[in-house]
Amino acid sequence: MKTLRIICRVLIGLLFIFSGYVKAIDPIGSQIIFTEYFSAFGLDFFIPWAPFLVAYVASTAELLIGCCALMGIRMKETAWAALVFMIFFTILTFILALTNLVTDCGCFGNAIKMTNWQTFFKNLIILPFVIVLFLQRKNYRSFASCRAEWITVGVLAALPLLLSIYCYRHLPLIDFMAYNVGVNIPEAMSYPEDAAQDEWEVIHRYEKDGQVQTFSKETAPWNDSTWTFVSTQPILKKKGYEPPIHDFTIAPSDGGDYLTDSILNLPGYVFLLIMPHVEQASTAQAAAINALADYCLMRDDRHFLALSGSDNEQNEAFVLKTGAMYPFYTTDEKPLLSMVRSNPGLIILHEATILAKYSRFDIPTPAQVEAEIIGQNPDKIIARHITCEQLTSDLLALLLLLAMAAWGIIFRVKHKATPKR
Repeated sequence: MKTLRIICRVLIGLLFIFSGYVKAIDPIGSQIIFTEYFSAFGLDFFIPWAPFLVAYVASTAELLIGCCALMGIRMKETAWAALVFMIFFTILTFILALTNLVTDCGCFGNAIKMTNWQTFFKNLIILPFVIVLFLQRKNYRSFASCRAEWITVGVLAALPLLLSIYCYRHLPLIDFMAYNVGVNIPEAMSYPEDAAQDEWEVIHRYEKDGQVQTFSKETAPWNDSTWTFVSTQPILKKKGYEPPIHDFTIAPSDGGDYLTDSILNLPGYVFLLIMPHVEQASTAQAAAINALADYCLMRDDRHFLALSGSDNEQNEAFVLKTGAMYPFYTTDEKPLLSMVRSNPGLIILHEATILAKYSRFDIPTPAQVEAEIIGQNPDKIIARHITCEQLTSDLLALLLLLAMAAWGIIFRVKHKATPKR
């Protein structure tokens, strides 16, 4: 039983840490997911503030439960929290699987996409381990004083919040979205020659004696005059291949034909100012953005434009407020929210490949762009970014392990002297 207790504690700890971490490093993405939840369940009056609060609480709670379980501290409280958490989300995902009110539960943020049924069955697999953890909660022995444990819990609760605040200001430490650095947008929008196609079936509805029945093409009563045709409906039987980027378009802000290909194929460097909601976009960095746009205006191989998810009237209001001299184009807000987790945010393209992404707090100066982007080997820029991203992730994991090891060294006492709780 001791071995089983250890397995459950480590498994639950690692799982909750991973789930909480991928939410904490992408607080905007978590807010978007919880906004969909509130909308789906008719709780729109919570949307102005609740998704923001719930996103932070959820990631902090999961990381705290995971770290406490892995470190073996406050196991009674940790077991209770894990059980309540899993029961609630198992019931929730079962409802979502039946109703499909929300297509992406977001249990692992944007790191791992799962259907509602996959998420529900995943929860069913995890739940027995949580139940064992709960039933054995009194048999876990503490190796630190009660005071030391609660101090550790307090520190652990603060760290996810600080991590989320940092990622909110400076973009996620790891970018799980389709528009990450190194992606060539046209290639990510293309279909392979052997790509599987969607498979559809058309069902036919007929009425007889006041009863409506559905038929396939083969079984429909085509020549039976006792049946009255009602309607047809296409049903998706099997989803075919969907490219990573499948909903990205660019059009003039005042209407007109799509300009996606022509803009992506502009020579040199393309600076895209991303604003999913112009009316909500921060104007504090307007001077820095305008300076960068002016820098691009003076050169033939640098193009600066804004992609907006708002209407032309709101775009014009932003221009009047900030003195923007760059053109505005229209893109659906959903891909814009995926492109960069900031409003506004900046993306730099070279030959339609994403070289760099910046939050509104990190808008580069023309001098920085000249030193870090222009004239540099694009492959080296991308490799440097990927390496930095990977090292950051590895460093955080190492720091967590070192912190837990330090906790054990500082607070551990002899096993015999530790009373059961």
